[in-house]
Amino acid sequence: MRGEEEREAVATATPPAAFGPSAKAPATAGVWGGTATAAVSTAAPTTSHVGRAPVAPGRSPIVDRAPRRALPTRRAWGPDPILLLAGLVAMAAGALAYLAIKEPWVHLTVTRAATDTDPALVATLSLRGKGAFVGTAGTGLAIALAALGLVWFFYGFQRGWTMPGIVNPGLGLLVTTAGLIAAVLSAMVWFVWEDAMVLRAKAAGMSMEAMKKLLDLQPAPLVQIQRLSGLLTFGGMMLLGLLASCLGWVAYRRRE
Repeated sequence: MRGEEEREAVATATPPAAFGPSAKAPATAGVWGGTATAAVSTAAPTTSHVGRAPVAPGRSPIVDRAPRRALPTRRAWGPDPILLLAGLVAMAAGALAYLAIKEPWVHLTVTRAATDTDPALVATLSLRGKGAFVGTAGTGLAIALAALGLVWFFYGFQRGWTMPGIVNPGLGLLVTTAGLIAAVLSAMVWFVWEDAMVLRAKAAGMSMEAMKKLLDLQPAPLVQIQRLSGLLTFGGMMLLGLLASCLGWVAYRRRE
Protein backbone atom coordinates (compact mmCIF):
# COMPACT_ATOMS: atom_id res chain seq x y z
CA MET A 1 0.00 0.00 0.00
CA ARG A 2 2.77 2.35 0.83
CA GLY A 3 4.48 1.79 -2.57
CA GLU A 4 1.36 2.68 -4.52
CA GLU A 5 0.91 5.96 -2.59
CA GLU A 6 4.55 7.00 -3.36
CA ARG A 7 4.10 6.40 -7.08
CA GLU A 8 0.93 8.58 -7.17
CA ALA A 9 2.71 11.38 -5.30
CA VAL A 10 5.61 11.41 -7.77
CA ALA A 11 3.22 11.52 -10.75
CA THR A 12 1.35 14.49 -9.23
CA ALA A 13 4.53 16.51 -8.49
CA THR A 14 6.02 16.19 -11.99
CA PRO A 15 4.76 19.01 -14.35
CA PRO A 16 3.60 18.07 -17.86
CA ALA A 17 6.43 18.36 -20.38
CA ALA A 18 4.02 19.78 -23.00
CA PHE A 19 3.91 23.18 -21.20
CA GLY A 20 7.62 23.78 -20.77
CA PRO A 21 9.58 26.55 -22.47
CA SER A 22 11.46 24.04 -24.64
CA ALA A 23 8.42 22.02 -25.56
CA LYS A 24 8.05 21.00 -29.16
CA ALA A 25 4.27 21.07 -29.32
CA PRO A 26 2.62 20.58 -32.71
CA ALA A 27 1.80 23.82 -34.47
CA THR A 28 -1.69 22.83 -35.42
CA ALA A 29 -3.52 22.69 -32.07
CA GLY A 30 -3.09 22.54 -28.31
CA VAL A 31 -5.12 21.60 -25.28
CA TRP A 32 -6.16 24.22 -22.75
CA GLY A 33 -8.75 23.70 -20.16
CA GLY A 34 -9.91 20.56 -21.88
CA THR A 35 -10.84 22.44 -25.12
CA ALA A 36 -8.92 22.20 -28.43
CA THR A 37 -7.65 25.59 -29.52
CA ALA A 38 -5.86 26.53 -32.77
CA ALA A 39 -2.17 27.30 -32.47
CA VAL A 40 -1.17 30.93 -33.02
CA SER A 41 1.96 31.46 -35.12
CA THR A 42 4.26 34.20 -33.87
CA ALA A 43 6.80 33.95 -36.69
CA ALA A 44 8.04 37.29 -38.04
CA PRO A 45 7.10 38.23 -41.63
CA THR A 46 9.70 37.14 -44.13
CA THR A 47 9.36 40.20 -46.41
CA SER A 48 11.20 43.30 -45.30
CA HIS A 49 10.02 46.81 -46.30
CA VAL A 50 12.97 48.65 -44.86
CA GLY A 51 14.25 51.41 -47.17
CA ARG A 52 11.22 51.47 -49.50
CA ALA A 53 9.06 54.49 -50.08
CA PRO A 54 5.47 54.13 -48.99
CA VAL A 55 3.12 53.29 -51.84
CA ALA A 56 -0.12 55.19 -52.01
CA PRO A 57 -3.16 52.98 -51.98
CA GLY A 58 -4.70 52.37 -55.39
CA ARG A 59 -1.55 53.36 -57.36
CA SER A 60 0.77 50.88 -59.04
CA PRO A 61 4.44 51.16 -58.09
CA ILE A 62 5.36 50.63 -61.76
CA VAL A 63 6.13 53.99 -63.39
CA ASP A 64 4.48 54.60 -66.77
CA ARG A 65 7.18 55.96 -69.06
CA ALA A 66 4.97 56.29 -72.15
CA PRO A 67 4.38 60.06 -71.76
CA ARG A 68 8.14 60.60 -71.51
CA ARG A 69 8.84 59.13 -74.92
CA ALA A 70 9.86 61.56 -77.67
CA LEU A 71 6.94 62.47 -79.87
CA PRO A 72 7.49 61.90 -83.61
CA THR A 73 8.28 65.06 -85.53
CA ARG A 74 5.84 65.87 -88.30
CA ARG A 75 8.24 67.72 -90.56
CA ALA A 76 11.59 66.45 -91.72
CA TRP A 77 14.36 68.94 -92.35
CA GLY A 78 16.82 68.84 -95.20
CA PRO A 79 16.76 69.19 -98.99
CA ASP A 80 13.81 67.83 -100.93
CA PRO A 81 15.25 66.35 -104.16
CA ILE A 82 11.83 65.84 -105.75
CA LEU A 83 10.81 69.48 -105.34
CA LEU A 84 14.26 70.66 -106.44
CA LEU A 85 13.96 68.62 -109.63
CA ALA A 86 10.42 69.86 -110.23
CA GLY A 87 11.57 73.46 -109.84
CA LEU A 88 14.48 73.09 -112.27
CA VAL A 89 12.34 71.37 -114.92
CA ALA A 90 9.55 73.94 -114.58
CA MET A 91 11.96 76.87 -114.91
CA ALA A 92 13.56 75.39 -118.02
CA ALA A 93 10.20 74.53 -119.58
CA GLY A 94 8.83 78.01 -118.92
CA ALA A 95 11.91 79.71 -120.39
CA LEU A 96 11.90 77.59 -123.56
CA ALA A 97 8.14 78.05 -123.99
CA TYR A 98 8.62 81.83 -123.75
CA LEU A 99 11.30 81.73 -126.46
CA ALA A 100 9.06 79.59 -128.67
CA ILE A 101 6.42 82.36 -128.77
CA LYS A 102 8.67 84.39 -131.07
CA GLU A 103 9.11 81.54 -133.56
CA PRO A 104 6.77 80.69 -136.48
CA TRP A 105 3.88 78.55 -135.25
CA VAL A 106 1.76 77.78 -138.31
CA HIS A 107 1.72 78.09 -142.08
CA LEU A 108 -1.79 78.81 -143.38
CA THR A 109 -3.09 78.11 -146.86
CA VAL A 110 -6.34 79.97 -147.61
CA THR A 111 -8.54 78.74 -150.44
CA ARG A 112 -11.93 80.00 -151.56
CA ALA A 113 -14.65 77.57 -152.52
CA ALA A 114 -15.34 77.80 -156.25
CA THR A 115 -18.28 76.63 -158.32
CA ASP A 116 -16.32 73.70 -159.65
CA THR A 117 -14.57 70.95 -157.74
CA ASP A 118 -11.19 72.70 -157.71
CA PRO A 119 -10.91 75.33 -154.95
CA ALA A 120 -9.22 78.59 -155.84
CA LEU A 121 -6.05 79.44 -153.97
CA VAL A 122 -6.30 82.84 -152.32
CA ALA A 123 -3.29 83.32 -150.04
CA THR A 124 -0.56 81.62 -148.06
CA LEU A 125 1.19 83.07 -145.04
CA SER A 126 3.22 82.03 -142.01
CA LEU A 127 2.38 83.37 -138.56
CA ARG A 128 4.36 83.63 -135.36
CA GLY A 129 2.88 82.91 -131.99
CA LYS A 130 3.28 86.47 -130.74
CA GLY A 131 1.16 87.79 -133.59
CA ALA A 132 -2.10 86.30 -132.25
CA PHE A 133 -4.01 86.47 -128.99
CA VAL A 134 -3.24 82.81 -128.36
CA GLY A 135 0.44 83.70 -128.42
CA THR A 136 -0.10 86.53 -125.95
CA ALA A 137 -1.87 84.15 -123.60
CA GLY A 138 0.93 81.64 -124.10
CA THR A 139 3.47 84.27 -123.08
CA GLY A 140 1.73 84.79 -119.76
CA LEU A 141 1.48 81.06 -119.16
CA ALA A 142 5.18 80.55 -119.90
CA ILE A 143 6.20 83.34 -117.50
CA ALA A 144 3.90 81.95 -114.79
CA LEU A 145 5.39 78.46 -115.17
CA ALA A 146 8.95 79.75 -114.92
CA ALA A 147 8.10 81.84 -111.83
CA LEU A 148 6.45 78.88 -110.12
CA GLY A 149 9.46 76.73 -110.87
CA LEU A 150 11.74 79.31 -109.24
CA VAL A 151 9.62 79.28 -106.07
CA TRP A 152 9.53 75.48 -105.95
CA PHE A 153 13.28 75.32 -106.35
CA PHE A 154 13.73 77.75 -103.46
CA TYR A 155 11.48 75.78 -101.10
CA GLY A 156 13.15 72.56 -102.18
CA PHE A 157 16.23 73.38 -100.09
CA GLN A 158 14.31 72.71 -96.85
CA ARG A 159 11.46 70.29 -96.38
CA GLY A 160 10.37 71.96 -93.17
CA TRP A 161 9.57 75.32 -94.77
CA THR A 162 5.87 75.96 -95.20
CA MET A 163 5.02 76.67 -98.83
CA PRO A 164 2.28 79.28 -99.40
CA GLY A 165 -0.84 77.85 -100.95
CA ILE A 166 -0.84 80.43 -103.76
CA VAL A 167 2.37 78.96 -105.24
CA ASN A 168 1.68 75.28 -104.63
CA PRO A 169 2.18 72.91 -107.60
CA GLY A 170 -1.57 72.62 -108.06
CA LEU A 171 -1.44 76.04 -109.72
CA GLY A 172 1.25 74.72 -112.04
CA LEU A 173 -1.13 71.96 -113.12
CA LEU A 174 -3.71 74.56 -114.12
CA VAL A 175 -1.16 76.72 -115.97
CA THR A 176 0.29 73.87 -118.01
CA THR A 177 -3.14 72.41 -118.79
CA ALA A 178 -4.23 75.79 -120.16
CA GLY A 179 -1.02 75.92 -122.23
CA LEU A 180 -1.70 72.50 -123.72
CA ILE A 181 -5.26 73.53 -124.60
CA ALA A 182 -3.94 76.65 -126.34
CA ALA A 183 -1.44 74.56 -128.33
CA VAL A 184 -4.12 72.09 -129.45
CA LEU A 185 -6.47 74.88 -130.53
CA SER A 186 -3.68 76.59 -132.44
CA ALA A 187 -2.97 73.40 -134.36
CA MET A 188 -6.58 72.43 -135.07
CA VAL A 189 -8.72 75.60 -135.36
CA TRP A 190 -7.83 78.46 -137.67
CA PHE A 191 -10.23 80.89 -135.97
CA VAL A 192 -7.67 81.54 -133.27
CA TRP A 193 -5.43 83.04 -135.99
CA GLU A 194 -8.06 85.31 -137.52
CA ASP A 195 -6.77 88.50 -135.92
CA ALA A 196 -3.19 87.66 -136.90
CA MET A 197 -4.25 86.92 -140.48
CA VAL A 198 -5.84 90.36 -140.78
CA LEU A 199 -2.76 92.08 -139.37
CA ARG A 200 -0.46 90.09 -141.67
CA ALA A 201 -2.60 90.53 -144.80
CA LYS A 202 0.18 92.37 -146.64
CA ALA A 203 2.38 89.28 -146.38
CA ALA A 204 -0.29 87.47 -148.43
CA GLY A 205 -0.51 90.29 -151.00
CA MET A 206 -3.86 91.56 -149.74
CA SER A 207 -5.09 94.57 -147.85
CA MET A 208 -6.45 94.28 -144.32
CA GLU A 209 -9.97 95.09 -145.53
CA ALA A 210 -9.85 92.46 -148.28
CA MET A 211 -8.59 89.79 -145.88
CA LYS A 212 -11.32 90.60 -143.37
CA LYS A 213 -14.01 90.35 -146.07
CA LEU A 214 -12.56 87.05 -147.20
CA LEU A 215 -12.67 85.58 -143.71
CA ASP A 216 -16.25 86.81 -143.21
CA LEU A 217 -17.57 85.19 -146.41
CA GLN A 218 -20.30 82.59 -146.28
CA PRO A 219 -19.50 79.83 -146.82
CA ALA A 220 -16.24 80.42 -145.01
CA PRO A 221 -13.01 79.84 -146.90
CA LEU A 222 -11.02 76.67 -146.42
CA VAL A 223 -7.86 77.09 -144.35
CA GLN A 224 -5.25 74.38 -144.07
CA ILE A 225 -2.96 74.53 -141.05
CA GLN A 226 0.62 73.32 -141.14
CA ARG A 227 2.27 73.13 -137.72
CA LEU A 228 5.73 74.63 -137.47
CA SER A 229 8.58 74.31 -134.95
CA GLY A 230 7.45 77.09 -132.63
CA LEU A 231 4.08 75.48 -131.92
CA LEU A 232 5.61 72.04 -131.41
CA THR A 233 8.21 73.46 -129.02
CA PHE A 234 5.61 75.35 -127.01
CA GLY A 235 3.34 72.31 -126.71
CA GLY A 236 6.26 70.09 -125.71
CA MET A 237 7.39 72.50 -123.00
CA MET A 238 3.87 72.73 -121.59
CA LEU A 239 3.75 68.93 -121.43
CA LEU A 240 7.13 68.89 -119.68
CA GLY A 241 5.89 71.54 -117.26
CA LEU A 242 2.83 69.39 -116.54
CA LEU A 243 5.07 66.48 -115.54
CA ALA A 244 7.14 68.81 -113.35
CA SER A 245 3.96 70.07 -111.68
CA CYS A 246 2.93 66.49 -110.92
CA LEU A 247 6.30 65.85 -109.24
CA GLY A 248 5.98 69.08 -107.28
CA TRP A 249 2.46 68.14 -106.18
CA VAL A 250 3.74 64.83 -104.78
CA ALA A 251 6.46 66.65 -102.83
CA TYR A 252 3.97 69.28 -101.63
CA ARG A 253 1.57 66.65 -100.28
CA ARG A 254 4.38 64.99 -98.35
CA ARG A 255 4.97 68.24 -96.44
CA GLU A 256 1.44 68.31 -95.01
